[in-house]
Amino acid sequence: MEKKTTAERVRADFDQQLTEFQSLVDQKLSHAAQNRDEKAIKQAFLLARTKYKQLEYYIEYFFPSTAIMLNGAPIDEIELGENLIENPTGFQVMEEIIYESPTKENRLELLNEVKKMQLNLQRVSRFNAQYQLTDAQLFDAIRLEIFRITSLGITGFDTPNALQSIPETAAALRGIEHVLEKYDETSANQTISLAIAYLDKNHDFNTFDRLTFITLYLDPISKKINALRLKKKIATAASGSALHDEAVSMFQPNAFNVNKFVGNSTLFISDAKIALGKALFNDPVLSNSGNRSCASCHHQSKAFTDGLVKATGIKTGEALLRNTPTLSYAGLQRGFFYDLKAGTLEDQALDVVHHKQEMNGSLTQAAERINTAKGYQTLFQKAYPDKAGKANPWKIQHALASYIRSLSPFSSRFDRYMQGDHKQLSADEKKGFNLFMGKAKCGSCHFAPLFNGTPAPLFNKSEAEVLGVPATADTIKPQLDNDLGRYALYNYPQYKHAFKTSTLRNITKTAPYMHNGVYKTLEQVMDFYNRGGGAGMGIKVDNQTLSADKLNLSKTEIKQIIAFLATLEDLR
Repeated sequence: MEKKTTAERVRADFDQQLTEFQSLVDQKLSHAAQNRDEKAIKQAFLLARTKYKQLEYYIEYFFPSTAIMLNGAPIDEIELGENLIENPTGFQVMEEIIYESPTKENRLELLNEVKKMQLNLQRVSRFNAQYQLTDAQLFDAIRLEIFRITSLGITGFDTPNALQSIPETAAALRGIEHVLEKYDETSANQTISLAIAYLDKNHDFNTFDRLTFITLYLDPISKKINALRLKKKIATAASGSALHDEAVSMFQPNAFNVNKFVGNSTLFISDAKIALGKALFNDPVLSNSGNRSCASCHHQSKAFTDGLVKATGIKTGEALLRNTPTLSYAGLQRGFFYDLKAGTLEDQALDVVHHKQEMNGSLTQAAERINTAKGYQTLFQKAYPDKAGKANPWKIQHALASYIRSLSPFSSRFDRYMQGDHKQLSADEKKGFNLFMGKAKCGSCHFAPLFNGTPAPLFNKSEAEVLGVPATADTIKPQLDNDLGRYALYNYPQYKHAFKTSTLRNITKTAPYMHNGVYKTLEQVMDFYNRGGGAGMGIKVDNQTLSADKLNLSKTEIKQIIAFLATLEDLR
């Protein structure tokens, strides 16, 4: 009989573990839900979640669509263009049901969710038999799971009510440990054992030291797993993540492959394209009036914002609809403008140049002007070495986009700390990070390390949230801002007042805040969140995605979070 490869043994073991997972759902959770035994329901739910976490590295990697149905966010998925709305299902939906007051209706809903999960697990079992796994894929799956734990797992992202992030992180690490045993690994597993012991000892969600856990446990685990991969001469996989395939930490220098946010090899950025894009960005040649450039509204000294409540239009005294967003780290996201109306930076450039109130220009006419201007011919020939050697609308769009994609230096004190210089952060700044990623729940929407709405480890979508942002800073009689956000583009009730989750990097330079510039200071912003957003302040926002529960942050804790946010300011 031919000996199984290590990857085949891992797959066979997954089948066995999956059977155990199915038994927990079929027997314990389903039985408890049928009997409406509240204590048994919670116990069975937590057991099933723990088992899922042990298998998360595998299910998320090899069955990403099913993973969404098993543990996706409890919000509707809308397929634009297909008029299709997929209602959420899985553990996060169950958690909301289980942790609210029991009624006949919601317990019937719970039972229905259990039945859906049973079918989804059967799908995993059926299709797993068809996979031909490789060692490279398994190591990539484990690598991405460490990143998933770092950015999502320890923040309460998928367990906001039960707050089981810490014990579930231990379960996820045990799942990884189980795989590495089959590769005869000891060094990484020793660190995993220490990490699990740390989790067992420090299991309180609000006080857990996430900074220590990431730097002293998760990153070292990742590095040791990579060392094992190299020792075993296992190649890297062509990963679906926007990180470089060889990256062992999301915080290491040059961890991100910006070209993976482009999606087309003909569009890859280069130094020549960046230089051309920078020249075009600062040149009023793009506007028909010849007196307005991209830099007119995006000032480098203000992290490419303008410091105004709302952007100014091309006509004197004219205000635009929204606040000017930062272009810092804009290349590391999947949607652009506050309402996500553009899918690429090239589309964004096209929209801005042609917008009657912004630049009132024409890329075709701009190309004609550029081709008669001195200095540009050489820049275009270096950036786009074709026979024509001239500007055209597409080259202008792509050069501008290339420059914006270069505005992600990762040079802040926080980055330096995460790369090993532990003198960079003060005690209060460290506490601020831990609050941000834990009790304050900021990190469950502003995902590390980008601190925007593009979640690790794949970074394949950018999210919008409904916060209930008020029209003014009045906290006594607040009124909802009348900007409909994404709803103005796509007529879905879920999109009313929905706006992109922007990056918090360089936030100390980008006041005023929110899509309408309603808040002048970070203290005001934190007060808004501390109250539970618009709904928590008493505004009627039926579709608010932000929890309306108060965070109960003290004044000291708010100061510490703001102190941490200041560490995200780039130093070059």
